[in-house]
Amino acid sequence: MIIPITGLPGVGNITTAVPREILAGNIALAQFIPGLHVLDGNLSRDPLNAPDIDVLRAGMMVGRVTATGNYASSVLGVLTSAAGSGATTLNVAPAVAAELVRRIGASGTFALTGPPTSGGTVATQSVTYNAVNLSTGAITCSAISAAIAGSFVQPTDGSSDVVTLLANRWGVKVTDQLGNSVDVLEEQLLLEGYVKTANIINYPTDTSLAAFVKLMLRTNCPAMTFDDAF
Repeated sequence: MIIPITGLPGVGNITTAVPREILAGNIALAQFIPGLHVLDGNLSRDPLNAPDIDVLRAGMMVGRVTATGNYASSVLGVLTSAAGSGATTLNVAPAVAAELVRRIGASGTFALTGPPTSGGTVATQSVTYNAVNLSTGAITCSAISAAIAGSFVQPTDGSSDVVTLLANRWGVKVTDQLGNSVDVLEEQLLLEGYVKTANIINYPTDTSLAAFVKLMLRTNCPAMTFDDAF
């Protein structure tokens, strides 16, 4: 496609791209899920990658949408503060609140995954919400069970089950030149490799939730290993 040049002649602003590595050790030994796979552009964003939230960074946890089999972001973001049992307000970063509204809507249902206390048993609960404050990130919802800060806010379309990691070190753009969402063919979905957990996006500090993430990944990618201590 030929993209017309707009504006006056001259040198524009510099845009810098920095590769993001999620693999440690011998990168040549890494293996990827065979074939080309579709990343759903409408259901995938990287809210913490401002201002380029339409560029999915390496280290993003992805799952498969039940209705289509395509891949999409598994985690929209995390709780920025703990919520006690019976809480009706959940707090996330404003960028995450915006992605919740964009992907699911101003009201609806999402999955909340995490233990009730640090190091506790990880559980997923369904959260029904009816208002989102885009300025503060406060989500008004029905009463929930307790959840720690760092618990995952996730979609309910099947992609919440983490099956692999995006490993493309240059990122994947999921919009066209007009800003419209587009599906993208991707070949660098990790199957086997030694992973830098610090570069997994939204990787938890809670040991039980981190173990839960590893369990999900190893269910589909049993040869995937990690560089942290547990």
